[in-house]
Amino acid sequence: MPPAISQSDAAASLQLQKHQKISARQKRNPLTRISQCDIFRDFRLVEDYQLISDTIAIDEIVFPYLVCLNQECDLERDFEEEAIEDQAPSEKRLIHLAFAPVFIFDQFLAGTHWDKIYKPIAGQKRDSSKVKLIIDNEIPRYHYLKFEESGVPEMIIDFKHFFTISRAYAYKNIDKRFCSIEDLFKEKISQRFSYFLSRIGLPT
Repeated sequence: MPPAISQSDAAASLQLQKHQKISARQKRNPLTRISQCDIFRDFRLVEDYQLISDTIAIDEIVFPYLVCLNQECDLERDFEEEAIEDQAPSEKRLIHLAFAPVFIFDQFLAGTHWDKIYKPIAGQKRDSSKVKLIIDNEIPRYHYLKFEESGVPEMIIDFKHFFTISRAYAYKNIDKRFCSIEDLFKEKISQRFSYFLSRIGLPT
């Protein structure tokens, strides 16, 4: 797991959070099914496996947090369809669900948020012009989350690294759901994800 943040850095971060806009609020009564923009914690994915002699070597990726990016209507229809017994699955059922990694913002700033998945990157200062744009959600790749609830760390979604998980596996891990997001805030996340995907890429 990424290294812990020092007490002094954590205190400074909490002080700065007080002056930042709220961009997320937890839903008080989450649904029994997976909902749009639900956030999951400590999610393990099997990336690959190999049979070596009589031993199976499993390569896992552990994400500290993930956010579901599917639209609410599709998730609702999928769940309702599953409840219908004695019927072959229809095309309303989803095969995979879309997710994007979510990181603790302080670890993102330190450049250690990818842990062992990627090598550490250069750290960034919170008061830099780029970070200010990220916090204001002016950079399409990222979505910054500042929760209304106390005790929840600042987070950041990285849309670039979105991927899919089988629906069945996601539901087997529904107990790892950290929270659901209130409608107003989750629609903003979905809008920004669609904007990120629709952007016109230019050569660099």
